[in-house]
Amino acid sequence: MSIHFTKARASALAVTALFSLGVITAPTANAAPSPARPGPAVPQPAGYSIKGYSVGVGNERGGNYRGAIDAQTGDLWMTQVEPMSGATRSNILRIDPNTMTVKKRFNVIEPANTGGHGKYGVQYEINVPKTGNVVWTTAAAANGGEANVWDKTTGKRVARLTNLPHAHWVQFAEGLRVAIVSVTNGLAFFDMDTYARIGEWAFPGAGKKLGAGLAVTNADANGATISVTSYYRDLSQLRITRSGGKVQTKLKWNTRQAQAEGHGNVVADTRTNRLYVNNLMTPAAGLSVYNLTTGKHIADVNTGIGSNSLLIFQGKLYVANYFLGFISVVDQKTFAVQQVMTTGLLPNHLLAWKKNTFLVIDKASAISELPTGMLKIKTPPLSSGDYVFKVTKH
Repeated sequence: MSIHFTKARASALAVTALFSLGVITAPTANAAPSPARPGPAVPQPAGYSIKGYSVGVGNERGGNYRGAIDAQTGDLWMTQVEPMSGATRSNILRIDPNTMTVKKRFNVIEPANTGGHGKYGVQYEINVPKTGNVVWTTAAAANGGEANVWDKTTGKRVARLTNLPHAHWVQFAEGLRVAIVSVTNGLAFFDMDTYARIGEWAFPGAGKKLGAGLAVTNADANGATISVTSYYRDLSQLRITRSGGKVQTKLKWNTRQAQAEGHGNVVADTRTNRLYVNNLMTPAAGLSVYNLTTGKHIADVNTGIGSNSLLIFQGKLYVANYFLGFISVVDQKTFAVQQVMTTGLLPNHLLAWKKNTFLVIDKASAISELPTGMLKIKTPPLSSGDYVFKVTKH
């Protein structure tokens, strides 16, 4: 998600609330397990069961942001950032997703030049490669933008990767041993073993850029295909290979999206040859569908303003609405919204977990930070903390 917080977005969230009810080299670690507390009861939609958990250490149960499943251990890794505006807390949690017990917490807050976004650099996005003993995070506002690599066991920083303006998403082409970070103008590439910077790519053409979500497909030791969106109008696909230690890029297609802003997330389905992109700020058509091979626009789907995180799960597409507090279940053949469910106030990230269960990282506490004075209203009181929900399909 972009660190930019527009008035339009704040207004939408506030209205929703009314109707929805020095450099640190070794982060502070909390090694004692911290059990989860029960989350709030939510409606149980037909064909699904939903259970919530309050996750955190002590009174630090708010600020849930993004998560990633560790393919080696099965653990859930999650970032916490709080408050969203001028953050003073930034944690990385290692969680047993079966019980939602926090196994370890690494406090990674540190002073930084944030360009007006507070005094501290904080870690937003997170991902875990399938090999090695590290996790990767990005810090969009810290010191002009950076990515960081952390040791899973100790929480010690293994590498700080700098000169990454508005570093956002991080993904891996593991067959090439390449890490991919989206930045303002496009992408930056790093060797997954040495952390050396081994290439860049920029969106073609003029216009405002802000690299955001990306999807990696058809990846092996010979190359990988990357579909990447800009928060603004660009949507591109490129093929990367590796030669002489450097990443080589070849543009496959580039298109301009109809909406001016809000394209932060993208998911690809090679089975159906579809590429899905969210439209965060669009009043109705919160989801756009493209041909994965050609980039041709196919359809728009009415999932509402605030459509954010996307997940392909058991043949359906799930779209989390961060403003309006619901999740749409979309048929991938007809693009019809078949069902709507709710897990909490602000579902921020959908994450595949088990064969029949996915996770929802909900960021309800962000409501309390809205500039509601412009609407002359007060948001309702919320129970403490944010939640992680398990959604099981029957």
